[in-house]
Amino acid sequence: MGVRRVVSVTLPVFLLLVVSTAAAHVPKTASENESLESAMIIEDPIKSWAIYSELREGSVANYYEMEMESGERLYLSLLTPKNEDFVPNLAVMGPGIDEIDPTPDFVQSPDEVGIKVIEGDLGERRYEPFTPGSYYHPVTFDQNIVESGTYHVVVYSEEGTGGNYGLAVGYEETWSLVEWILLPLDVINIRLWEGQPLWLIFAPMIAVLTLGFTWTGWKYRSQGKKPDNVKEWGLLTSGLLYIGSGVTMLMQMVIAASGSSPGLAVIVTLIFALIPVIIGHKLCEESSDFKNPESWDRIRVIVFGIIGFTVWAGLIIGPILAVISGLSPPRET
Repeated sequence: MGVRRVVSVTLPVFLLLVVSTAAAHVPKTASENESLESAMIIEDPIKSWAIYSELREGSVANYYEMEMESGERLYLSLLTPKNEDFVPNLAVMGPGIDEIDPTPDFVQSPDEVGIKVIEGDLGERRYEPFTPGSYYHPVTFDQNIVESGTYHVVVYSEEGTGGNYGLAVGYEETWSLVEWILLPLDVINIRLWEGQPLWLIFAPMIAVLTLGFTWTGWKYRSQGKKPDNVKEWGLLTSGLLYIGSGVTMLMQMVIAASGSSPGLAVIVTLIFALIPVIIGHKLCEESSDFKNPESWDRIRVIVFGIIGFTVWAGLIIGPILAVISGLSPPRET
């Protein structure tokens, strides 16, 4: 029975893992790149990155630099979280660009290169199911490079308006282990970039922890007992953190869906949100009697901890607590 339960949770998790790695960008942040000399270097422009930044108002542009080889594909896309007066444009500069499109006087360009300008057009907001969020995508550039060399990408606004934007670069969705595990922390920065206040970002997690600890305290007092070792408290905290991350994702799904037309994509978000809730509930159940667990109980908890890392559950702390509890030696009697 235990094996079937773990498999029933693990299988959809890893199926979602495969799907999500094919539709997600590794997040980065950019700053102080307002000239060609201070351009942000993108080391691997084939790998899929999402660079979150802000364009200041006025005659200002942001610059990015990358090395491209002939035959490689250069994929770029701009996104913005809000529909105000800010509509960014994109200029691609390099030796393999045929056009020499005009740019504003404040936009710098290298000598003897082509310049391709793509003017922004907001269109409709599109729903992203994995973080989740909803954004405008005013610019897309997709072209095979015909001449090797240094290429620059410039983000600017013709009207001098400013605002937050994201620059998606590359198309190969590859993640290092560290990048994947740390994504929950990156998502907090993305929410701040979207304009959400810090209290709103953490409100679901705080509510779940408060209600969970309060309910557990009341239950144990009514039964005349309490968790009496670190592993039980650790599992309880881990389970609540898992549940809190799932509830947080559900709240963000509602926020994102309210500004877009998500369609069936919300089903992906629902599954991704419900998995940590289900596992968190199981961890909370385990916490009530984890003084001297059997080997299989410890293995199950470790597996749940590993799954937590794969589905970004528990703000990293939750999976760590689960794995530590599972690895801790049995209590001496």
